[in-house]
Amino acid sequence: MSSFKEDRIENEKNEPSEASSLKYINVPLVLIALLLGFGITYLALKTDKVTMEVGDSRTEPSVDIRKEDSPTDINKDSGKIDISKLMEKGKQVYTTTCQACYQATGAGIESAFPPLTGSEWATGSRHRLAAIVLHGIQGEITVNNKKYNSVMPPFKDQLSDEDIASVTTYIRNSFGNTAEPVTPEIVAKVREDTKDKTGSWAGEQELNSKSWD
Repeated sequence: MSSFKEDRIENEKNEPSEASSLKYINVPLVLIALLLGFGITYLALKTDKVTMEVGDSRTEPSVDIRKEDSPTDINKDSGKIDISKLMEKGKQVYTTTCQACYQATGAGIESAFPPLTGSEWATGSRHRLAAIVLHGIQGEITVNNKKYNSVMPPFKDQLSDEDIASVTTYIRNSFGNTAEPVTPEIVAKVREDTKDKTGSWAGEQELNSKSWD
């Protein structure tokens, strides 16, 4: 009887346990090794494609995109005039300052503001045109054989010499007009010559009484 009990106890001791099997321990180790291998391979492949660029994929590059020359740079040192820059800046000044009265086409407003197209006031004396923009005009003026009696305010305190040179050059070479450009030096001279003037020009009568270069 005791021999049977001893054999039974011995058999129970020798019964294999699942937790003691090595195959269950090896599975997670294999998975970890595979993941590490994949990660190292992925990083190695991505590193080969890295190039030197401004900024990175997460942020916008910080680059100075300003033009080398701004429209206000009119080559003062060389004494030469870059008409394309005068025209570019002149269009900006015209759009913000003049367009409401003279329209985008330069046609003006019937019975209110005279047209710039074909106007001898626009394409005539550069000094006279600069004087009109500087001091404004109030009174009768004849444009294309038609009389107007409107008010144009002075811009001597709002616009610089370069602004006035640019916008008058634009007017003289747009809307079908063709004439010499107006330089900042011309505007500066007219500003100095008329510095004692008070009020606007009294129409064409006063303007025609002056001698313009």
